[in-house]
This record gives sequence, C-alpha cells and structure tokens, in this order.
Amino acid sequence: MHNLLKLTFTVCIMAISTVSFSDTGVKLGVVNVALLLEQAPQAKSATAALEKEFSPQQAELKSLAAKLEKQQSAYKKNKSVMGDTQKVTKEREISMLTREIQRRRNDVQELLNLRRNEELAKLQNVVNQAIKTIGKKEGFDLILYEGIAYTNKRIDITNDVLKHLKTVSTKQRSEFNK
Repeated sequence: MHNLLKLTFTVCIMAISTVSFSDTGVKLGVVNVALLLEQAPQAKSATAALEKEFSPQQAELKSLAAKLEKQQSAYKKNKSVMGDTQKVTKEREISMLTREIQRRRNDVQELLNLRRNEELAKLQNVVNQAIKTIGKKEGFDLILYEGIAYTNKRIDITNDVLKHLKTVSTKQRSEFNK
C-alpha cells in the first residue's frame, strides 16, 4: 500500500511537471472503483446469481435450525419427565445437530466467499476494461483509481465509467436475448 502511494505520488508529480513543459497539458481523471463495484449492473447481476446459487444451501440451513429449535424446545418441555439415559441421549442429539449446522454453515460460507471472490475478479476486469475504454475515448493521459484522499468533481469520471458499464450490460443482455 505504501509503495502504491509512492507510485501514485510520483506519477502525479511527473504529470504536473509535464504540464509545465508542454503546451497541450495533461488530462487527468479519477474513478471511485468502490462505487462502481457497488452500482454497476454487472455487480448487481453477480450478486443476484450468487444469491440464487446459494439459496438451496441457505434454505437447508434454515430448515436444520428450525429442527434444532424444535428439539431444544421439546427437550426443555419434557426434561423433567425423562430418565437420565433419555436426557443424555437427547442432549447428545442436540449437540450433534448443533455441530452439524455449524459445520455446514462454515462450508457454505467458505464456498460463498470463494465464488464471491471469483465474481469480484471478473467484475474488476470488466471495470478496468471500461476505464481503459473511457480513457482512450475521452483522451485522458492519466486515470487514477486507488489511494485518492480528495478529488475535484471536475476530474471525477466515475459516472462516465458507470454509464459505459450500463451500456455494455444492456448490450450484452440484448445480444443474449437474440
């Protein structure tokens, strides 16, 4: 992170010094990638796809949790009339089901995290391509997107990139429907 900040600072200084030696000037742009990753239609469709993909596992976990709750409730209700061996058996069943739910929950969470990271990597590639496309189309010399503490709205091109992502998404959907 520290090296990235040094690199960004160096590039900015070079760009500023280039401005003083050049008559044309340098066109700078800044992009809020976090906003793009949150608002891009591709991000929303990836989130929906992940929810759809993992909804059966989530439903199964809810079902197991309801089963556990029933067992615990029945145990508490009937505990006073049970024999010692019945109590031990029921407690063991409840304990095993609790561990099973926790294990499955961890497995689902791990798989979800892996898939989310895969989708995020794809999305980052799409965003980077969109930034490059806007940069070439609009004639930018430098576009920054990390390590920015303050940006003047004049050089913030996040909305342009977001519009481009929406256009690409719409175009892909219309080609898919053909």
